Amino acid sequence: MSRNVLERVLHQLSVDRAAKQRFREDAEGFLRRFALSDDERQMVLDFNVLALQTAGVNPMLTMGFWQELSPNRDMRAYMARLRPVSDGEAVHVAALKQ
Repeated sequence: MSRNVLERVLHQLSVDRAAKQRFREDAEGFLRRFALSDDERQMVLDFNVLALQTAGVNPMLTMGFWQELSPNRDMRAYMARLRPVSDGEAVHVAALKQ
């Protein structure tokens, strides 16, 4: 796993408007520019924040990526990807709790 490359990708997608637009238009094409394995590329394409965090990616980067580009930018959905979230539970933590 190339955690540093994954973090660079997510950082760019969180702060660079042109990168966000390129990702929206052609996510696979955008990701081809980076030295990612097929599994890593799929994590990003699937917005698999659990797999990204398990691979060591900074939780703030996964949360920023989710909030900027995910089809469902709701934080409850983000948290549900990391762990089960009960009705009425506050969802303010970005990291996977273990």
